[in-house]
Amino acid sequence: MVRKVADDALAHFAATGDIGRKYLIDHSAGSGKTLSMCWLADRLHSLFKPDSTEKMVDITFLLTDRTTLDKNIRRDIVHFTHLKDVVGLADRADDLPRFLKDRKPIIVTTLQKFAWILDELQERPELKNLRVAFLIDEAHRSQEGQMGVAIRVPFRTPDDPDAVDTEDDVKDEEEKIARIIREHDKNQLFVAFTATPAPATVTLFGAPFDTYSEAEAIAEGYIVDVAASIISYKTLYNLHCPIVPQPDEEKFYPKGVVAKALQNLAYQDEGLIQYKAEVMLRIFEKDVKPLIGCRAKAMIVATSRMAGLLYFNIIKEKLKERGADYKALYAFSDFVHTETNKSISEHAVNELKDGELIEDRFAGDDYRLMIVANKFQTGFDQPLLAGMFLDKPVMDRNAVQTVSRLNRCHEGKKDVVVVDFTNNASAILKAFAKYRQGTPFVPFEPDPALCTKLYDDIIAAGVFSQADAQNFVQLAATGTDAQVQYQISGLRLRFQTRLTSLEDRKSFVYMLARLVKSFHFLTCFFTFPDAIKEFTAFAEAVGPQLIKQGSVSELMKQIRRTEVIKAAVEYQGEVKNTSGKVKLRPGGGNQGAGPPLVKVSVQDMIDQIRSKYTISDEEALYIRQVTEAKVEDPAIRDTVQKHREDSIFLETAYRGQVNGEIQVTYNDLGRYDELADAKYTDTGGIFDSMAITVIKTHLLAA
Repeated sequence: MVRKVADDALAHFAATGDIGRKYLIDHSAGSGKTLSMCWLADRLHSLFKPDSTEKMVDITFLLTDRTTLDKNIRRDIVHFTHLKDVVGLADRADDLPRFLKDRKPIIVTTLQKFAWILDELQERPELKNLRVAFLIDEAHRSQEGQMGVAIRVPFRTPDDPDAVDTEDDVKDEEEKIARIIREHDKNQLFVAFTATPAPATVTLFGAPFDTYSEAEAIAEGYIVDVAASIISYKTLYNLHCPIVPQPDEEKFYPKGVVAKALQNLAYQDEGLIQYKAEVMLRIFEKDVKPLIGCRAKAMIVATSRMAGLLYFNIIKEKLKERGADYKALYAFSDFVHTETNKSISEHAVNELKDGELIEDRFAGDDYRLMIVANKFQTGFDQPLLAGMFLDKPVMDRNAVQTVSRLNRCHEGKKDVVVVDFTNNASAILKAFAKYRQGTPFVPFEPDPALCTKLYDDIIAAGVFSQADAQNFVQLAATGTDAQVQYQISGLRLRFQTRLTSLEDRKSFVYMLARLVKSFHFLTCFFTFPDAIKEFTAFAEAVGPQLIKQGSVSELMKQIRRTEVIKAAVEYQGEVKNTSGKVKLRPGGGNQGAGPPLVKVSVQDMIDQIRSKYTISDEEALYIRQVTEAKVEDPAIRDTVQKHREDSIFLETAYRGQVNGEIQVTYNDLGRYDELADAKYTDTGGIFDSMAITVIKTHLLAA
């Protein structure tokens, strides 16, 4: 990978004089991405234009968004002793200006720290003449939104008309399209490393330049297969709420919202955690602890920091009662206790010494259990981890990243134990199957007209004008918080007066949110008029406050009074990966065309759904609306056309992706009832039928 990237970048530099390139590196979790970044930084530092003394790269940034990953880079790069004087490890934000001033050739920092200095970089013209490389760890967490834009802007080549950040002189669409940056930004080299690329990552960086899939890593013995099987438990609980509203006072809420709130309540119940903790300890002592020569460790993933604290206290007591020869730790970011309002710190809870890191404490042989909520679900490297207890729903890429904490090899490590308490074992195994051979996504061309159309539709609705946005942005820059809130109150009143239907209000707010999301992504590729930039800032600040929620809603009052009166976990069995043995360097592409295509229509699909399920006319309307929207989606069309010979991919991984996109759309439309309904979400359910119809429609067209 290092040679391929370096050779390609150097050839481009020799031919054009700039280093503008984007590379996506799709390497499996646990395959040594951090070390690969260090080797690549070393190589880039040593490259010169052929037959000259002109360096190709002036500064290389190693960027990461987590302290743990930052630590991994530090740990690996110290072994490059010949780089001792050229590497700057930025411990504080004020290190960066000094490193830039000294022209440190390699700077290790986090994206968060780097953002602090971007404004200064823009104000120092001499920096725009530098050729800069960015090596980004876990691209899907760093390439989207405003951070992605911020990285690209400061280092564009001066005097390049296509690099102008304002667009005062833009008169028509052709000039906008002329400004697009499709392949590279001038004098910026981007190399993004990830094990589970998101569709947006693939779109921004292009198809993977180099792939080392999980299947290859397992077959070569570089990582352990953590998705061969999962032990599944179902969490059961009965709830009771003493508040019984009068019939005329009773409020109705979307089923999905209520179900999620009640699940969170149950998963933080002390009695239920007592029950689960006992099950976990028994499995750990019987099946996990003896692994790796009786040195194996396990991780418990809790649904929240409060639940994690309960697990930690309960497990500490249980280990004391047992007279156990091992201990537990609780890794979390500090928070305020919801009941006592006291500050809870990781350092105090675990009795860490000054300067001691919890991951270093966990490396000791006497610590065998680590409880986490969000911390260490990604970027945590502990080869002795061989067990995981999931008491928190994890989906798609997050499932792969979380469970992959177990895949690091160690002498004597052959098997791992994964236990799921969320009834989600099959979905986790499907997620691994989706990414096992590399990314299932293909790049698509971003549409520059999307932001413009959304902006035009919002203005045409007649609720807010460009003058409203201009006035608000000026006030936000110069006024007080009280003045800003006063203006928002007036805007909210006008919004409520002009849109009287709740559905119309939700649709309008959803349109504002789409504009904000689209703008932040598309500005990585296009430059937009100041009017759209200004209105997007207005929409981002005002949109979420238009449908104002009470500080404590009637729903939450009832949820907080609800109690778990009976709870248990029920063994469901072992869910196994049935996809077969992992093969080395699997073949891709043409897998056969499959059975002959049968003509399909949206109405035929609705008729089939009605014959199988009871659905209302309103549900049928949404099924039609969302299916037809996906049929018109150019990204889905392009993917199906490119993979039309690969029926296995389309019928499995890609069908699951389209199903997920359909569910995202239902969530955006506020259709929570369907998202909580098994007839929609089950395998072979309504969402699956919609996804199959969309794919078959595009196949027929192809």
